[in-house]
Amino acid sequence: MSVCPDCDFRYGALPRHQLVTALRAGGEAYAPRLATDSTILRTRREPGEWSPLEYACHVRDVSLMQRDRLYVALVEDEPSFKPMYRDQRVAFDRYNLQSPSAVAAEVAMATALFAGAFEGLGDDQWGRPLIYGFPEATHRDVEWVGHHTLHEITHHLADIDRILDAS
Repeated sequence: MSVCPDCDFRYGALPRHQLVTALRAGGEAYAPRLATDSTILRTRREPGEWSPLEYACHVRDVSLMQRDRLYVALVEDEPSFKPMYRDQRVAFDRYNLQSPSAVAAEVAMATALFAGAFEGLGDDQWGRPLIYGFPEATHRDVEWVGHHTLHEITHHLADIDRILDAS
């Protein structure tokens, strides 16, 4: 996928040198949304759709998982990764019972940690190959992981906005 049909995110459109700033800003954008009434934040409007709080927890966990994957890719030759079991995490970690203000701070921290992992990478490191397993095993590189994570951050922020606007 080079363009997300749902949010119009364009993979690779953002120059590499702007990725770190965009990742941090994306994570910080969650705080104002998570300052909303916690009942609204915990409500699933329809089956198959997460609540705004669940989307935010997912972004936090994706950012941390991707940071670990980045480090593995910088050390191992063409690694592949276990799935993060995103749907199971919603229940296992009780996303909807978490404190919205704590989650807002954690999203900002997790995205900042992920962004910081990219600072100082050399050209050869940005191009390190890996096998990314979602939605199916595909050869990618470290730079793609950065763009994909930015997509997750922006896509789910739009999900939250859509839900909050309808509330």
